[in-house]
Amino acid sequence: MFAVNRRYIKDFDWKLLTVAVMIASFGLLEISSAEPVSGLWKRQLVGIIIGLVAILVTTTIDYRIIANHYGLILYWIGVFLLGLVLTPLGKKVNGNQNWLDLGPVGFQPSEFAKLFTIVYLASYLSRFRIPQVDLRSMKSWPAKLILEEIVVRWIFPWVKIILIWALPTGLVYLENDTGSALSYISFLGGMFLLLAINWRWIVAGLVTILIVTALVFPLRVIPYLKSCSGYKCERIRAVYWPELAGKRFRYQNDQAEIAVGSGGIYGKGLRGSTQGTLGFVPEVHNDFIYAVASEEWGFVGASLVLFGYLFIILRLIWIASDASERLGSFLVTGFAVLLLYHVTVNVGMVLRLLPIMGIPLPLMSHGSTSVIATFFGLGLAINVRLRRFVN
Repeated sequence: MFAVNRRYIKDFDWKLLTVAVMIASFGLLEISSAEPVSGLWKRQLVGIIIGLVAILVTTTIDYRIIANHYGLILYWIGVFLLGLVLTPLGKKVNGNQNWLDLGPVGFQPSEFAKLFTIVYLASYLSRFRIPQVDLRSMKSWPAKLILEEIVVRWIFPWVKIILIWALPTGLVYLENDTGSALSYISFLGGMFLLLAINWRWIVAGLVTILIVTALVFPLRVIPYLKSCSGYKCERIRAVYWPELAGKRFRYQNDQAEIAVGSGGIYGKGLRGSTQGTLGFVPEVHNDFIYAVASEEWGFVGASLVLFGYLFIILRLIWIASDASERLGSFLVTGFAVLLLYHVTVNVGMVLRLLPIMGIPLPLMSHGSTSVIATFFGLGLAINVRLRRFVN
């Protein structure tokens, strides 16, 4: 097994792993600083260790074997676990039934299901080619043959792609986890960019969306959001129209904003957070760990964290572009976009730029499921880099 150690060690992406471990360690430090219940940092440490083991295991198996031979199995495992969440085995946390409670073990299947969906989608999309049709030659074809050509070569492959994506997305949405459901849109869009779709069509589609949004949003969407009922509407109003939102829905945003602002340039130092350690910011060890980091280490520390994530995402994009074939590119691109989505939404929540959606900050937020899944994704990316010269 270790006969290939020299090449493995030489080609292993130590820079990517080092930055990831540094961010995870910083998150561990912040959890221990702000934990509302003692011992949370120990659970997080166990998750980090398991995640590092996951990287080791993942990188020793060729990613093509993982995706092409086991991708479908992993996909259905993810779907099965998401389905179990909707049974009595599911557990409701903060209004979302997205946890699976198996006695002594509890975890969030959607975190793994996202990656399993990316793996299977990458396997399918890497073999998918947008058909090139010669319209001139089709003029002489019988109508039945033309219909078969359209259905078999055009409609069916696209329908299959959408179904692969829609099944887990729909199950996550039924769990009332809107933030995770939207994450599926993010990585599907990123992977579609690699399909060699004509850029004119992409630009035309984006322009159309912008025009429709500009016309519909002020006339229909904004008035609806200002008057609709339900906690999701309240969360949106708490960010964009706080004067219209209920006080209890504004509270978390207000306290996080105070925490970030009170950190100043250099922060208050380790365990110097008042908003976090005194319990003013709800879920401070989970989705709002960035607020504590900002209060304790200020603008400088918070910026360094973002630069760390930027390095990881740019490194992933480089690995995707340098992959030996399409499968590796699809695999790493999907994970890179998913990571970008998580970081953007979580930090946006803390800075009151986006509504609260319960999206954890990768590697930093408390939760073994998220940490292990993130390290698994990084392991797949390093796997692709290790085999970039292998045909």
